[in-house]
Amino acid sequence: MPRYFNTTGPCDPARHYYLPTDARLPDLQPFLDREQYFVLHAPRQTGKTTAMRTLAQALRERGVAGCWVTLERAQGIDDTAHSEPLWLRALHDWSCSTMPEGWRAPDPVPFLDGTPGSRLGDYLRTWSASLSVPLVLLLDEADVVTGPAMVSLLRQLRDGFMDRGVGKFPTSVALIGMRDLRDYVVQSKDGRFVNPGSPFNIKAASVTLRNFNAQEVAELVAQHTEETGQAFAPDAVEALARITDGQPYLVNALADICVTHLVPDRAQTITGRNVDDAREQLILARTTHLDSLAERLKEPRVAHIVQAVMLGDAPFSITYSGDDFQYVLDLGLLRRGPDGAEPANPMYREVLARQLSYDMQASVPKPDWPWATPDGRLDFPALLAAFRLWWRQNADVAGRPIPEYPEAVPHLALCAFLQRVINGGGTVHREFAAGRGAMDLLVDYGPDRFALELKRVRTRDSLDTVVETGVAQLGRYLDTVGLDHGWLVVFDVRPDKTWEERLWTREATTVDGKRVVVLGA
Repeated sequence: MPRYFNTTGPCDPARHYYLPTDARLPDLQPFLDREQYFVLHAPRQTGKTTAMRTLAQALRERGVAGCWVTLERAQGIDDTAHSEPLWLRALHDWSCSTMPEGWRAPDPVPFLDGTPGSRLGDYLRTWSASLSVPLVLLLDEADVVTGPAMVSLLRQLRDGFMDRGVGKFPTSVALIGMRDLRDYVVQSKDGRFVNPGSPFNIKAASVTLRNFNAQEVAELVAQHTEETGQAFAPDAVEALARITDGQPYLVNALADICVTHLVPDRAQTITGRNVDDAREQLILARTTHLDSLAERLKEPRVAHIVQAVMLGDAPFSITYSGDDFQYVLDLGLLRRGPDGAEPANPMYREVLARQLSYDMQASVPKPDWPWATPDGRLDFPALLAAFRLWWRQNADVAGRPIPEYPEAVPHLALCAFLQRVINGGGTVHREFAAGRGAMDLLVDYGPDRFALELKRVRTRDSLDTVVETGVAQLGRYLDTVGLDHGWLVVFDVRPDKTWEERLWTREATTVDGKRVVVLGA
């Protein structure tokens, strides 16, 4: 069977187009040489499992008892008495499936009658005592273990660390997951939150796995060309790297859609337009990967940061040194950009805005006003007029599907309205980041492009100042996209303002003479 772009589970070089993870992973050998314990964390589907399974195999080939095991079966079970037997069985099962007979973990049954909170340590000591070589454990999905069970896991590993060595206890242990150890937060019985990092204060370091770079994206798709003869045009390779920022799952998913669904004829070259079409298909498909990220958007500790990013709030609105921001980084949703926090890649920028406005978009009725000109082009002023009417009628209920994002509702409502109207006939491009002070939109429809900037007026703001600042910002955005006119939409969210005071229209010009229509909403 020919190889293909993998989007499900670990990579197998015999089945999948594959790039060795060594170049993307910091050198782990010093940790193993020094018999240290460490944490590997990276977002979903970046290659962690593939890297660690490969490492375990390489260790075994060098005469070290390397065992990769997933703790996923214990997810959601925070009672040590019930989760601990699952860890032991996982160690036994995975060692039996991957390791030589003389290195396999012992039968866990005799250990199950032991005292909860000590059975894992006793089991690992017995296993180590049966070996004449170092035992290295790579514990995947470690961050799905929660509560007291997580504290017990860490404490038992720490206790064994003191006696680690050949024949005594695993010489090295890696905890592998999406999150860094600092975020393994549990709640103690008295209701206070504690950080279980102290039970694992023997951690040498936390390391991560970077995305593909542009050269690696080219190398990956070149494997498809070599095996099938189907080429990726330079603009397609560039688009794959740019849209995804090298996120491994997204690169593979977009490439797979291109060669499997959009251009199955191997005699045809994949183009940049094909990659853009694949992006749209992937967003609409709402795959497990994207759905998982969407679920995270509902978490309060994620929502308050993502909302600040979408609105372009000042950098001080986000505590960059805080655990919540680090958590969002670890999830792979955001990254640090030149203006502050921003979506981790252009693909996620689309996903964030469209996922949060999905229910709004579904609630917008089929456009029945004359939004198109006689020659089929988009009548953008008519579209914005229709939005303002719809917004006046629905502003009080539009935010119900996204209670975690109350301040972003106006921006998301306009995004949803535009997407509903032009869906299938054009594209909405969104730009936002903390510190930008606004959300910028660029609408492509046929031969035309339309630029908007969205701002809000809060109780502490001056309307005139917001408009003046917005006109200047829009002028810079118009320079960037090469247009000489645009629209500034100002949402007045001050509670004492009537709709008659909110709905108004002004004309303005930028410093260099570009025309701006300013709309109150």
